[in-house]
Amino acid sequence: MQIQPTNQGIYRQIADFGIEQVLAGTWGNGEKIPSVRQLAAEVGVNPNTVMNAYDYLKDLEIIETKRGLGFFVSSAGRNAAVALRRSVFIEEELPRFKRTLDLLGISLEDLNQLLNPSPKTDDQ
Repeated sequence: MQIQPTNQGIYRQIADFGIEQVLAGTWGNGEKIPSVRQLAAEVGVNPNTVMNAYDYLKDLEIIETKRGLGFFVSSAGRNAAVALRRSVFIEEELPRFKRTLDLLGISLEDLNQLLNPSPKTDDQ
């Protein structure tokens, strides 16, 4: 993971990385995730920054702490991550996407064809 110069705070970028890991299945439900110090060393940030990201993920119920053992993806971690990303997509990304389609004159039929191209046959 690399920190990018964006308006988004570093802890949120780390949290988004964690969410991506859960969604991709790299961090599975019930599995131990990297320690705060380990991830901080990998990313090159202060451990407090990673702890802030982990606290945010705990608030979202994506990860949990097991006292003395470390951090683990919660049993409902993947479902929580999907629900979060789905709501962000529907509330923020989809309206921007629709506006872009409208501005470029791309119809829903055109979009459907782009997303689901018909298979080419030997006649084509």
